[in-house]
Amino acid sequence: MIGVPLLLLGLLLVLAAFGPRDQERERGLTDRFIRSPLHPATWHATAAIVAGFWVELFAFFLLISLLSAGISLLFIGVGIAFVVLAIEGARLIARVERRRVTIADPRPLVAHPYRPYGSSLRELFQALFLDLNRWRDVGYVFIAFPLTVLEFAAVLLLWAAVLVLLSVPVWTLLTGDPTGGLELGGRLADIPALASLGPVDEAVIALGSLLVGLLLLPVASFAAQGLMALHRAVVAGLLCDSRTAALEQRVQTLEVSRKAVMEVEASELRRIERDLHDGAQQRLVMLTINLGLAAEKVDDDPRAAKGLVVEARDQARQALAEIRDLVRGIAPSILMDRGLVPALAALAGRSPVPTVVLSSLPPGDRLPDSVDRAAYFVVAEALANVAKHSEASRCEIHVRREGWSVVVEVRDDGRGGARLLPAGGLTGLAGRVEALDGQLTVSSPEGGPTVVQAQIPVAAATGA
Repeated sequence: MIGVPLLLLGLLLVLAAFGPRDQERERGLTDRFIRSPLHPATWHATAAIVAGFWVELFAFFLLISLLSAGISLLFIGVGIAFVVLAIEGARLIARVERRRVTIADPRPLVAHPYRPYGSSLRELFQALFLDLNRWRDVGYVFIAFPLTVLEFAAVLLLWAAVLVLLSVPVWTLLTGDPTGGLELGGRLADIPALASLGPVDEAVIALGSLLVGLLLLPVASFAAQGLMALHRAVVAGLLCDSRTAALEQRVQTLEVSRKAVMEVEASELRRIERDLHDGAQQRLVMLTINLGLAAEKVDDDPRAAKGLVVEARDQARQALAEIRDLVRGIAPSILMDRGLVPALAALAGRSPVPTVVLSSLPPGDRLPDSVDRAAYFVVAEALANVAKHSEASRCEIHVRREGWSVVVEVRDDGRGGARLLPAGGLTGLAGRVEALDGQLTVSSPEGGPTVVQAQIPVAAATGA
């Protein structure tokens, strides 16, 4: 009988050797083992294991019920709805499990990607029934249920043993009975071997129980952390993107965003060249011709020369204004000097549609230049579209922080119907935002309203 718990403790110690991996790893296994009862990760792991038992108990019987009902009713078609509920329920449980394992280890986990539903019935069917990651979520529930039961039983047994052993001295001191009056098919104190114990023997038993309980305390603590670490590995293997897959996806995203940025830069260079050639350059040529003619007539016909000089001055002013507008399109001076919110306020002031800026950023808060420019041009392009196509009577610009990102939104009450077209201006801005690890979304149902939102990580832009 004694060999069974000893064997269980030995197995738990072996599992615990793969236990918590945190900043204290360098201290050594022995030191971490001794300190484990005082480490917050012990109690976080214990709480996570207890919570996981109830989560998996609910998830297992829910999925069994839904799948059984779905398969039973499949021949009349109604069963498909139950199967869909089971698959999407497993996806919800997977999200809960990814959050649960971070209770003991706060390192974030990256969820594996799911196939989008799409807009057609065929794409919806493929997303629900042909997505491998959704079926991995279903398989995880059936794997995790017996695993969490074993984890819960092992941790419960260890902590119960620790509490019982540590309570023996208390019962001995209060009642003179090491068992504290516990019954197990009769009073334990009525057992002849225990009834004949004297005060010295009771003190020895109490001291021995205290020592064993203190020795078992780090075993229970370290085992809880180790079991939770193993469960995290299961979650990471079944419900999360592998590091290699995540890196491959990251490389593909960077390649697409890099190509989009290069296309945006090439189109910007062509626009600048066209604007210079058709605008400022032509005016400067006319300015040179007028000044040359004025120089020839200054002696013979001063009145005509004066008219040419006045005309040349107007040409110079127009050329300067066009160059100023061109520079504003590359890097507005107000954006560089005063920051994003004042620059957006200037944009709102020039918009033909009444526009207000609502910002929750602290006054004087400065963002990285790349974030400022991306956010500014998203708003500028959105306001241009509002003026040209929306037929809106009011527009709002919202600026706020969300975690490590800055979010800018342009909302109008127009007729809607805006789309991210392949050659549209918003598509080029989407590439600019994606190059900063951000995301541009457009919500514009027919009849409005339209919301253009850009979420740009500030940490990525600063190289954090």
